[in-house]
Amino acid sequence: MPLVASSNPTPSVPNAFQKKALWMAITALSVAVIGALVVGFIWLITRVMSFMQPILIPFAVAGVMAYLLEPVVVKLKQWGLSRQKAVWVVFTVSIAAIVGISFIIIPAFVHQGAELAGKMPEYTRTAKRNVTAFATKWNEWLKDYGVDLLHWQAPASPETDTTTPAPPTTPEAPTPQTQPPAVTPGQTPTAPLPGAATSTSPAPDPSLPHTHTGASTPEAKTGVSAYTLQDLLSGDWVGKTLPELGQQLWDFVRSSVGGFLGVFGFILSMIIVPLYLYYFLTESPKIANSWSNYVPLRASEFKDDVVDTLTEINRYLIAFFRGQLVVSLINGFATGLGLVIVGVKFGWLIGLLLCVLGIIPYLGIIICWIPAVIIASVQGGSYLVPADSPWWVFPVVVTAIFVVVQQIDGFFITPKIVGDSVGLHPMTVIVSVFVWSLIMGGLLGAILAVPMTAALKVLFQRYIWQRGVQKRWPTANAKGR
Repeated sequence: MPLVASSNPTPSVPNAFQKKALWMAITALSVAVIGALVVGFIWLITRVMSFMQPILIPFAVAGVMAYLLEPVVVKLKQWGLSRQKAVWVVFTVSIAAIVGISFIIIPAFVHQGAELAGKMPEYTRTAKRNVTAFATKWNEWLKDYGVDLLHWQAPASPETDTTTPAPPTTPEAPTPQTQPPAVTPGQTPTAPLPGAATSTSPAPDPSLPHTHTGASTPEAKTGVSAYTLQDLLSGDWVGKTLPELGQQLWDFVRSSVGGFLGVFGFILSMIIVPLYLYYFLTESPKIANSWSNYVPLRASEFKDDVVDTLTEINRYLIAFFRGQLVVSLINGFATGLGLVIVGVKFGWLIGLLLCVLGIIPYLGIIICWIPAVIIASVQGGSYLVPADSPWWVFPVVVTAIFVVVQQIDGFFITPKIVGDSVGLHPMTVIVSVFVWSLIMGGLLGAILAVPMTAALKVLFQRYIWQRGVQKRWPTANAKGR
């Protein structure tokens, strides 16, 4: 008997919905694995770079200096000198300039730094008086509205109140304290201690818990904040905050540089950096023409793509370091000159600090603005700002100098020198500075933040975003070419 085919077809397994769900699960797992591998690779690279800082930092310093001096060598070649002679001229003039500037700037830097450290206690006391006077003035104004902030303190919650109430006392018969102790025969009488005749308080019982009867201090508090509102408004926190802030800044710089600035490392770098710089400048044309031959890939379209990507990243590095360093030098000199003109002490020291830290976008200017405002607030005026002016006038003048210099930089200097060389949004730059500072550690990460982010941008554009556009709109992409 022949078999009759069933009219109901067998359902396919898996069905369309199951295939879609399975594909999404595999895709999510793949993305998670790839992300974990990328994070692990970045972590490994940063650990290796942190371990090899004594080797990499002289190499990086020489490379950046070669980036900056290469246009000068090219210009001297155009004037008729050979490359070897041009390199020797640039090398000699640069070393002489660095040594000469060091003999002029370093003693002044050390002198002003020592003077600033010596005046820090006085500045702390003055800042405390200014904050106290400011808080008192505002408190007098608020008293008209029934608010007295200097004598108000938030009640402690049961969870955060660690004080134990004093035990109730019961009236006892007064113990005579004025009678001298009984003297046994042969014993010399002892005089009572000063104040013992008037003391009526009983001796503390060791078995009872310790009670706090005095004013509450920040050290005795627990909870969200170590300071009450009264402490903040009275200015007691200034004496502790300023030294702690200075210590934190010093710890940041010390952890950023690490062991590289030890005595041996510093001497070794003074020898290695000039050698690296000389060979970078001498062999620059050969490196530019033959570096692609050392890429460990066979000749293929993929190797050409890798070479093009590295060339674009190198172009970003050159544009950033050349432009940003020139901009930071201009901003540091202009800011230091403005501070000296208005009479801020240590103005040139702050300007020199900005010349160094100005290469860190946005963050460098903030780091230099903070000590300038603190010094201006406690200096007590200058020949342009009368000493009897309110204490906040001088900090406002200093802030105006920083703002004016930054506006001139934003409208004229940076567009002409740097332009849109890295093509990053300002918010992206700020976030990248913090992220790379955490990943690579301190100052080195902050300096390399923009070029590293630009390199990631190139990689994403070439291998993720651009290929995604080509797959979705191949016809439009072909027409665009």
